Amino acid sequence: MIRTNLAVTSREYKLMLNTDRFKNRENGSKVFVELIHFLIKKEKGTILEKQNKEEKRQTFYLDTPQLALRQHGFSLRLREEAEPSNGFQINLKYRSSDRYISAGQDISSPEGGKIKFEEDILPPFVSRFSHSNSIRVDKLPELKTMKQVTALFPGLKKLNIEKDTPVKIANDFKALELVRKICKFQFGDIDIVKASLSFWYLVEDSDWPLVAEFSFDYDADDTGKERHELEQYPFEAVEGSNRFFRALQNQVGWVDFNTSTKTAFAVEVL
Repeated sequence: MIRTNLAVTSREYKLMLNTDRFKNRENGSKVFVELIHFLIKKEKGTILEKQNKEEKRQTFYLDTPQLALRQHGFSLRLREEAEPSNGFQINLKYRSSDRYISAGQDISSPEGGKIKFEEDILPPFVSRFSHSNSIRVDKLPELKTMKQVTALFPGLKKLNIEKDTPVKIANDFKALELVRKICKFQFGDIDIVKASLSFWYLVEDSDWPLVAEFSFDYDADDTGKERHELEQYPFEAVEGSNRFFRALQNQVGWVDFNTSTKTAFAVEVL
C-alpha cells in the first residue's frame, strides 16, 4: 500500500524578484537585505545572525524532447558544484497542490539518496507539496535515455515512457547559479528561519541575472518522530512568517509576479 500521509519536514516561502534591481548584484543585494532586516523587525522578528556567504554551481534539468517528465509533474535537476570535490547532485522531484498525491509518488532509488517532503509557498499564499530525492555522486551516470533514468529512479516506469526515448538538457539551458545566504531569524523563541537569495546567469561575467529569487524556510520539530507522523510547527513561527511573506509582496518594485518558480523558467518559459 502506498503511504500518502507523510509529514511535511519543512516549509519554504519563495518569491521571484525583479531582476532590474540586481544589474549590480552587490549593490542590489545590499539594499534588498536592508529591506529584509527592516521588515523582519517590523513584524516583531529577531535577527539572530547576519550572513554573506555565496556558493556557486551549474544547474540544469533533464527531460525528453516533449518534456514528458514535466507533463507528469516531475522534474529531474542536476547540479554541478563549483568545487570538484563536492561532485554532483541529482534531484528527482514531484510537485503538486494535492499533498497526498505528491506524498504517494515513488521517488526512491537503488542508490539511496536523501528523501524530503516539503511545502513550497508561492504568492499570494499558494501551497505546493514537493516530494524529492537527492543523490550525491562523484561522477555523473549516463542519463541519455529513459531506460537509464528509470534504472536510477524505478518509480518512473509507471509513466510508460518508451525506454529508448532520448533524454537531454531541457531547452538546452544551463544556468550559472549563485546562492547567497543572507541571515537567520526567528519569530518567537523556537524555530530558526533561514533566508537566502538565488541568481541565475547564462555566463559568469554576465552583468544581468536571468532570474532572482528570495526564499526563507524553517523545519518541523521532528524529534523522535516517524516520517508519517503529524508534523509540528510553533504558532509564532508560522504566524510571523506569514506576516513577513505578505509584507514582502507589498514591495511591488522588488517583486516579479510573472514568473512562479526557477523550475518553470528553465523548463517552460525558454
